[in-house]
Amino acid sequence: MSFTDMSPSSPMYDAIALERLANFAVDKLNWSEAARLLQESLVIRKKADGDSAPGYALTLDRLAEVYINQGKIAEAMECLSQALPILEAAYYPAHGTVAAILEHQGDCLVREGKFAEAEPIFKRAADIYTASVTLENRMALRCMYKLAKVYLALAKPADAKAVLLKTIKYVDTPLGPVAEFRYQLALAAIQLKETVEARELLHSAASDFKQRSNYARVADCSSALAEICRSDSASAEADEWIRQALRYGQMAIKSPYPDDIFLATLLRA
Repeated sequence: MSFTDMSPSSPMYDAIALERLANFAVDKLNWSEAARLLQESLVIRKKADGDSAPGYALTLDRLAEVYINQGKIAEAMECLSQALPILEAAYYPAHGTVAAILEHQGDCLVREGKFAEAEPIFKRAADIYTASVTLENRMALRCMYKLAKVYLALAKPADAKAVLLKTIKYVDTPLGPVAEFRYQLALAAIQLKETVEARELLHSAASDFKQRSNYARVADCSSALAEICRSDSASAEADEWIRQALRYGQMAIKSPYPDDIFLATLLRA
């Protein structure tokens, strides 16, 4: 068995140092600097360990994440296409690291509006996460959430509802994103024309969103409630919800909320 030299004088030590600097750049949202550092690390890793080593593939995955945040979807997909067969060969097709690659491929496809292509990718990733780290793990829940949103985009509300109901108990914690899951359940209920259930879910979600100052989602809930009222011919009530949507939309501009719904939770990491 061979071991990679990780001593301070080794090239791999320099690669890891560059990757740590890239993490700091990501924390500061300096995507171009993070990409540059990861690209340098890849050059070193390829020369020191070869381009079929798991570490090389994982760095490609990290670079792909950076590209996704830069909106460079083609570049991200190229990195992921290289990384996937490396990890499948180095480990096995259902390894947890493979799930991460698949999830990021799904993210790219969603960015391009290719929801039908993203569906089986997220499904496979979710199955791997569930088998390897259990459903209550943050990674598994995040992937299931993405799968549910893809189902909604494909007008498959029953599938979306099934996924969300399967997972919601694991996010129903003091700091968990249960409000976001209820909001997505409400959207599924609307597609299923279950308006009574949708109203209840939207009211519950909006209340939680207000407590967390997520005003953008309060506005979304208000807009959805307005649409339900219009479909019930309750024009006056619909107008009131529209006014609330506009008010909270303005508040969201002044006080934006992070996009990561798992930013602060009590879920298993």
